[in-house]
Amino acid sequence: MAGITGRAAGFIATLYYVETVMTTKDATTVAAGAVTINNVKDVADMGTLSKARTVIDIPVYGDDVMGKLPGQADPGEFTFNVTLNNDNVIHKSLRDDSGKTEHTFIIKFSQDTNETYCVFDGYVATADVSQPRDDRIQMDISIARSGAVTWIDAP
Repeated sequence: MAGITGRAAGFIATLYYVETVMTTKDATTVAAGAVTINNVKDVADMGTLSKARTVIDIPVYGDDVMGKLPGQADPGEFTFNVTLNNDNVIHKSLRDDSGKTEHTFIIKFSQDTNETYCVFDGYVATADVSQPRDDRIQMDISIARSGAVTWIDAP
């Protein structure tokens, strides 16, 4: 098993926003979506990509141990924060999104020459703009994920 090489902290993850849903999520299609024009600029923080599933307890009379039954997966939410730039097309698209259109989001993890893509679809649930007195104007965006995450290790 290889250890981590190269830069292990900092901006080794890049976020991309694709306005329409990518129906095919393979290495070629995702790499075509992870281009400069789709790059979400000035990302200050990205939240957690969670994978949760409901597990139902199944009690059976007379059994010593309670059984389990896997239920539905909950894709959850993905949050990120940007330094708001009202001249940036993607920032304005996210800010003005009504939350009724599904989009594709791509996170590209780069380590030396290796790239791994994390792809998921979702709706813009919130886009909150705050303007602290002594800080940057920022926008907190929450994406209600509408399905599972697809992981692609680029060759």
